[in-house]
Amino acid sequence: MQQRIAIIDLGSNTTRMIVVGYIPQQTYKLIDEVREAVRLAHGIGRDGKLQEIPMNRAIKTMRLFHQMCRGSGVDTIVPVATSAVREATNRAAFLDRVEAEAGLRFRVLTAAEEAYYGYLGAINTLNVRNGSVIDIGGGSTQVTVVRQRAVEASVSRPIGAVRLTDRYVKSDPIANKDCKALEKAIAAQFDDVPWLTGQGGELAGIGGTIRALAEIDQKLRHHPIDRVHGHAMAAERVYELYELFKGLTVKQREGIPGLSKDRADLILAGSAILTDVMRRGKYKRILISGQGLREGIFFEHFMQQHSPLIPDIRAFSVQNLARIYNYEATHSAKVRELAVSMFDQLQPLHGFDATARELLGHAAILHDIGNAVNYYDHHKHGAYLLVNSPMQGFDHREVALLALLVRYHRKGEVSVDTYADVLNPGDDVLVAKMAAMLRLAEFLERRKNQVVQHIHVEIGKNVRMVTQAAGDTAVEVWDANRAAGLFRKAFGCEIEIV
Repeated sequence: MQQRIAIIDLGSNTTRMIVVGYIPQQTYKLIDEVREAVRLAHGIGRDGKLQEIPMNRAIKTMRLFHQMCRGSGVDTIVPVATSAVREATNRAAFLDRVEAEAGLRFRVLTAAEEAYYGYLGAINTLNVRNGSVIDIGGGSTQVTVVRQRAVEASVSRPIGAVRLTDRYVKSDPIANKDCKALEKAIAAQFDDVPWLTGQGGELAGIGGTIRALAEIDQKLRHHPIDRVHGHAMAAERVYELYELFKGLTVKQREGIPGLSKDRADLILAGSAILTDVMRRGKYKRILISGQGLREGIFFEHFMQQHSPLIPDIRAFSVQNLARIYNYEATHSAKVRELAVSMFDQLQPLHGFDATARELLGHAAILHDIGNAVNYYDHHKHGAYLLVNSPMQGFDHREVALLALLVRYHRKGEVSVDTYADVLNPGDDVLVAKMAAMLRLAEFLERRKNQVVQHIHVEIGKNVRMVTQAAGDTAVEVWDANRAAGLFRKAFGCEIEIV
C-alpha cells in the first residue's frame, strides 16, 4: 500500500518541503514540492541570535506547510533544521515557538548529518562512484569525498551564500576590496583541508546556488532539456559566470535568464565558494543534482531496514518509471531480450560499446510507457514522458538518447535535431542503428505472447535473421519485415527475417 511522507528542510536561506508517495523498496513518485525564501540566517550578529523578523517568517511558513500536509493525506512528516538553527544561541527558544505555533517538532541535524544526507540524496540519483559531493547552503558548505559510492572523508564549514553576503558584500556592484575579502574568507575555511587540494575526479553539486547556476547556464545556452538534475557544467563555465556576477548590480543580475529574484543578491557569494572549491580541487566539471538533503532523508525511509544506497540507480530508475506508467512487464522484458541479443550478434556491423547496449536495454523496458497517455502516437508520448521524468543516474545526453530510441521504436524517419546541443558527434548514427534494432524487436513481439523465443543472426553480404519460436510466427515475421526499412537505411544492407 502506498504511503505519503513529507520532508521539511528549514535552511538558512530557503525552506523546502517535498511530498513523496511510495511503496517501500519498490517505487516512489514526487507528489508535491514547495519552497519559500525565509532568510532565517539574515541579520545574525556576533551574539549568534536568530532575528525576530526572519523567525516570524519561518514560523508562518512552517504553519502553512503543516496545514498542507494535513490536507493532502500525508502519513509521516519529517521536519529537520540545518546550520542557521544549529548554530543559533537562541535555537531552543525558537524551536519551542515553532512547536507551539506551527505544531512541528524539528530535529536539528549536526554538520556531519547534514553532509551525510546531502551525499545520500546525490549518490542515489547521480551516476557517481568515485568523486566528491559539494552542498552549498545559506549558512554552511559541505564537501564529501566518495569512493565506491561510500563516504571516505567529509568536511563542513560555516560559510554559505546568506552568511557571506551579509558579512562581505557591502557594495553594489561589489567593490574590488570587498571581493578580495570575500575570497580570502572562503580560502581560509579550506586551507586546513589538505585532502581537498588536487582531489580531482567527478564533482556532484547540490544546493540552491548550484541549481541556480545550472538554470542560468541552460537558459543562456538554450539547453534542450528543461531540468537541472544531470546537467553538467565545465569548470571554465562556472568561473565565467562568477566573473559576470562580480561586474553586475543586484538589479542587473535579476535580469539574467534563469536566475530568480530572491537569489540575485546571494548568487555572487555562492558562486565564489564553488569557484574556490573547484579550483582548489582541480575539478574539471560539476554534475548538478536536483536531489539533496530532503531526498537523502527520504531514501532512509524508502529503503527501511536495508542499506539506504540503491544498488543500481539506473536500472532502478527505469523500473520505477515503468511501474509508474503501468508497463507490461513480460512484453517489455521480451523486447529487451530480443533487442540486446540483436545488438550482441550485430556487433561486427555497429561496433558500439557496453554503455550503448545498456541504454538499448533500458529503452526497451520503457518503449511503451506512452500508452499511459494514448495508444495513438504512444511512441511520441513515451519520449515526452521520459525526457520530463527524473531519470536518476543518467546525464542529459543519455536521457536524450533514451527518449529518441523510444520515439523511433515504432515508426518514423530518425532525426536527432531536437537534442543536437547535448549529443556527441556520431550520435545520429548510434540512434538510427539502435532504434532499428529496437523496432525489429518490438515487431517480433507483435502479439505480446512471446512466441519468438530467440533469434539467430547470420551476417554475410546482407543480414539474415532466423526466429526460433514456440508456435506460429507468421504475424511477427510478416510485420518485422514490413518494419525493416529503418534497418536497411541505418546499416546500409538488406535484411531478411524468416
